[in-house]
Amino acid sequence: MVASDLELLRAETKRLAVEMVRLLAERRAVVEKIAEIKRSAGVEAVQPHVEKAIRQAMLEEAERQGVPAETVNRLATLLFIDSVEMQSKKGSQLTHMDILRRAVEMQKNGREVQRLEVGEPDLGAPHEVRQSVADAALNGYARYVDSRGIQELREVLVKKIQEKTEVILKPSNVIITPGGRFAIYLAMKSLLSEGDELLVIDPSWPMYRQCAAFLGVRSMHVKTRLEDEWSPRIDEIEEKTGRATKAILLNYPNNPTGKILDRKTFNKILDFARDRGLYVISDEVYSDYTRGGHVSVLDYDGLKYVLVQSFSKSYGMTGYRVGYIVADEATVSKMASVMGLLMTCVPEFIQHGALKALTLTNTPKQYAEIMMKRMDTAVRELQRIKATFYRPDGGMYVFPRINSGGDDGMKFAFDLLESKGVAVAPGSIFGGYDDFIRISLGASEESIAKGIRLLGEFLAEKGLA
Repeated sequence: MVASDLELLRAETKRLAVEMVRLLAERRAVVEKIAEIKRSAGVEAVQPHVEKAIRQAMLEEAERQGVPAETVNRLATLLFIDSVEMQSKKGSQLTHMDILRRAVEMQKNGREVQRLEVGEPDLGAPHEVRQSVADAALNGYARYVDSRGIQELREVLVKKIQEKTEVILKPSNVIITPGGRFAIYLAMKSLLSEGDELLVIDPSWPMYRQCAAFLGVRSMHVKTRLEDEWSPRIDEIEEKTGRATKAILLNYPNNPTGKILDRKTFNKILDFARDRGLYVISDEVYSDYTRGGHVSVLDYDGLKYVLVQSFSKSYGMTGYRVGYIVADEATVSKMASVMGLLMTCVPEFIQHGALKALTLTNTPKQYAEIMMKRMDTAVRELQRIKATFYRPDGGMYVFPRINSGGDDGMKFAFDLLESKGVAVAPGSIFGGYDDFIRISLGASEESIAKGIRLLGEFLAEKGLA
């Protein structure tokens, strides 16, 4: 009797599961009709007020039916992701990595290329750091260590942070990571679950949305505009915040615009996050590349935050893959578990290199001076070709608007590379800014100046200047 009842119940669950697929197909057919109307009317795919109403209706029904709200929240997010993908314009299948690979190939074939696409400074690590890493490896500092990082390095980082801010920290608030990129992954993995939503302010580094999607998290994007000097509006942040929103990601100085928020705007965003109970993931890897400093999440009290930092920019240690996170102890403990599972720890000898770097107090200032000089060069040359752009407050990029002649950003960037030997990152990858390009200041002043002049020639020859 038990066996037959079990088979009947299994058959019923199977029927219901198949019926859910049929209902999904019906829903997708309706969404396709909606997509056609939106495309013809020029309406954005994402409509937050519509999504909020649908999610609320689903949650109310979940309560009536005794279904867990978190399960329905995850389901709603997955449905919205599917709907937006159906409604979104299909862009080029090429990526900025294809531009990088083509630029390298052209150089290998003897072609001169102005490499303005890579977000990597050419400054390199100081000699003292290189020597320290070599010595550490030769002296046997190459064993497994605490997944959070060696104690001495975390202690020095705490001391350095406390010299700049009034925040009280302990080494248990710090974890050493393999670069800023993995730090972003750790932050999302530790704070967010599948079906959650993350607010991201565009233009933004593509890795944010890619990492979120990899984890089953939906990134909701708040658009900013050149006309507003790339400053986000609180009402637009609020509009994109819903029941599934768990965190907001900030990146200032910004990649790609170089924007640094004024303290008033920054505090308004943090006030909003605190009042809504959101975590703030603050990517501050470009914080040393400024003239007048920047605002930090560490300057604000009473906030749930994760600060992401890296040695790649301040000390030119890009290939060393070492960064760090500052967060509450419970979050750091979660992150240490993920680190231990995936890669045990950052190599011990690399951490000794980071420790040496922290003794070189003038290096970040020297590198910042070089980057600001390059920024001045880029600004001057862009003004000469009459480009429209926001003069960066910091960072290592300029994000000018260009006349693409109706081409998508990726095609424009490839045509520029093939025609003039100038590699840039198309604005499309930073959140759909097709009429913009990102110019990196990772190259020499001479290369930056020549690349922008060639860009001006390209636009003139195409009748786009």
